[in-house]
Amino acid sequence: MKLILIALLGLTLTQAVFVKRSNDPSKAVFTQLEAMEEHELGRKLLDTIALQLNNKAPLGDIAKMLQQLRENLILNQQEADQKHAQDEVDCETEIYQYNRRIDFASNEITESTQEIQTLSAKVEQLTQDVENKQVQLDILNEQETQIREQRAEDAESFKTFENETENVIEAVEVIIQKLSSIQPDQEVLAALTQLNKIGASNPILALMQVASTFSAEQLNNVLGKLGEVSTQLAEALEDARQTEIQAQLDFEALVVEIASQRESLSAAREDSERQLQDNQQALDLQKKRKEDATDELNAASSGKEQKEAECDSWRTQYAEDSEHRQQEISIIRQVEEILATKLSNVKVYLQERSSA
Repeated sequence: MKLILIALLGLTLTQAVFVKRSNDPSKAVFTQLEAMEEHELGRKLLDTIALQLNNKAPLGDIAKMLQQLRENLILNQQEADQKHAQDEVDCETEIYQYNRRIDFASNEITESTQEIQTLSAKVEQLTQDVENKQVQLDILNEQETQIREQRAEDAESFKTFENETENVIEAVEVIIQKLSSIQPDQEVLAALTQLNKIGASNPILALMQVASTFSAEQLNNVLGKLGEVSTQLAEALEDARQTEIQAQLDFEALVVEIASQRESLSAAREDSERQLQDNQQALDLQKKRKEDATDELNAASSGKEQKEAECDSWRTQYAEDSEHRQQEISIIRQVEEILATKLSNVKVYLQERSSA
């Protein structure tokens, strides 16, 4: 039996066989046998059967050989069917996993894209907010510089005014004192001589010269007017001092207010900067999330495409092998049937075949 199988599997005759058709009633059997010649297994079976018949092998051995071949093919087909079923399960499972990865990556891309849009707008808003607060701080600093410079100028102007006013009041007091010393009946020369000691350019001297010609009533009127001037100057100086004190208080209050505004703005800017940093970090994370999801989508899509191609290749191969195997099983059954019912016709065909 083993010799028969080895002979069947090792035989690779490829020459074309041309058998003359007989005109006897066995023509239908010859037609079937000629059709088998078109198939590789059919040729091998006929070659093996011819060899066995020539060697006077029992017909039962040939039948067992054919049965074993047929059963092996059927078993192979069953195994192929099981493997194909498992392959389909594996394909379905892996493609399902790829689809899950694709869906997840697509959702990640959609969500991260929305987050990127939201965070980008937030980052832009916070960036502008930080810049605006810095501009406000710069304005406050500039305002403080200006009011400090203005305060310094005003203080200097007041100091000058105060000194000048005090000098004028002092001068008026001197004039009043000197004019008060004039006696209309006193010798004018003695008073002028005393005033002349102050200096020839002293205006008071000139005033004394004029006042010496006044009557007592006129002199008293002048002294009254000068007293009023002195009082008004003193009052004006006091008002100026009070105004200066209030201006200094207002300045200090404004400086405190600016400092408070600066502190508040600085704290608000720092808070915006922290929010900006947090949102920028979140934006970077979402961009990385989208980048990773895009890579995963591409990988999963590529993997799915390759798996589908692989599964299609398996299906095609399975279908081809199954069809080929069914053809071989059909040929074996035909041979079994012919041998069982038309053995004499087979012998005639094989004899004609060998002599062709």
